[in-house]
Amino acid sequence: MGSPTQQEAPRAPKARRPRDMALSMLVLIIPVFLIVAFYRYLGHEDPPVVDTTEVYGSVQRAGRFELLRPEGLADGWRIASATYTDGILRIGITAPDSGALQLVESADPAAVLVPAVIGKTPHDDGPATIAGAEWHRWSEGRPGERAIVRTDGNRTVIIVGHAKQDQLDQLAGSLRA
Repeated sequence: MGSPTQQEAPRAPKARRPRDMALSMLVLIIPVFLIVAFYRYLGHEDPPVVDTTEVYGSVQRAGRFELLRPEGLADGWRIASATYTDGILRIGITAPDSGALQLVESADPAAVLVPAVIGKTPHDDGPATIAGAEWHRWSEGRPGERAIVRTDGNRTVIIVGHAKQDQLDQLAGSLRA
């Protein structure tokens, strides 16, 4: 036996094996997958749809321009946001295949609104007739986005976003006073 003043040297911690780490991760991942599956089962995968009644009422009370609303779009189109600030109506819309669009309406002239919404250096790709109305196609405003613009009377309407051209056209064709 050793002297009473000698102490046992502390033991080195036991090395952890990769198997232990894998088992620990498995214990953590299984509940996460169960929570996600349960959440989807309850139907919470679809984004909420915004009620535009109050915002449209604000536009009509202001009386600066005649309001156009999207109507009759197929299933899968969702209004994700709606605001009316400083005389500009902005409606955020999600298209069926996850295209993200913004519908902008204002009494501001196109010369002011186009650079503010589409970008400082957009390129006018020319006119297009959509549902009997004259629109102008725009590109190169912001990376990856397309836009169409309509000016009539005291109203400028812009549809801009990361979506296919036919989705911009569908949304434009659905606008009704």
